[in-house]
Amino acid sequence: MMQADRRKQWIKSRRKQRNQARNARLRRQFMRYVTLVGLLYLGGSAVVRLPWAIDNTESQLTVRGNYVTSRHQIAEKVESVVGKQLFKVNPKALENSIAQLPAVKHAFVRRYAFPEPHILVEVLEEFPWATYVPEPGKLPESVISQSGRVIPLKDFPGIMRPPLRVYGPAALKMTAADVTQWASWCNYISQQTKMPVESIDLRHPHDIRVQNVALQLKLGSPDTSLTRRLGRLSSVLAAVDPMKTNLEYIDLGLDNNIPMKLAKIDPRKEAAKKAAEEAEKKRASENEQLAGREQTL
Repeated sequence: MMQADRRKQWIKSRRKQRNQARNARLRRQFMRYVTLVGLLYLGGSAVVRLPWAIDNTESQLTVRGNYVTSRHQIAEKVESVVGKQLFKVNPKALENSIAQLPAVKHAFVRRYAFPEPHILVEVLEEFPWATYVPEPGKLPESVISQSGRVIPLKDFPGIMRPPLRVYGPAALKMTAADVTQWASWCNYISQQTKMPVESIDLRHPHDIRVQNVALQLKLGSPDTSLTRRLGRLSSVLAAVDPMKTNLEYIDLGLDNNIPMKLAKIDPRKEAAKKAAEEAEKKRASENEQLAGREQTL
């Protein structure tokens, strides 16, 4: 009987201990919850009420990767978020706004509250492929990037100007696929002629012309058959070599044959004649000046 009473007391004691441990655990969990809610409230209040915003783009804006695009051009895009709390700034929208600059391919925006509020902008700029010129004899106006974007030189004067020139209308538009295709065709021509392509004339869509150091090629329309037509160039180069000085162009616009146009006047002889005439005029002018000085004396 006494043993049964002791067992009951032991069971009650164990149950009491378990209840006390459970109550203590619940109290700890409740305190953790209250502490967490308090910290979240304080953190939210700090984010909302503390002045975590950029006041200017001079000291609170960092720009990296801008070799062609000026810091001022990027700062103008960031001006829209000056005075706005950092947590309200939409980085994606700001990246899209900066990427609208012709020389910027991609932009990445990061917001920082410590050690002081500031914005970091990293840009990846376009890579130039060709220099755009309205027509031969005029000054370059833009640069065409590998993605096809036209970058005006007046806004980005420091951008590299590739030696390849593209002549075309003022509203010339190219895509990345267009640039890739023309780069492939230019490389194909260079491989056959052993000379780099200097210019592509796109002013007439159905009469495209390509110029390298010694040859001018009429390509016709840049359709799907152009690669095959360019492949016939190597077969006529040997025959063309003796007449290069009189050759105006090789016509690769036809499927059946390859016409060639020869100039009536040898350009080298004409240039030598003009040089001789200029030299004669210069000598005559010098003789007149000398005679005038002798008369004066």
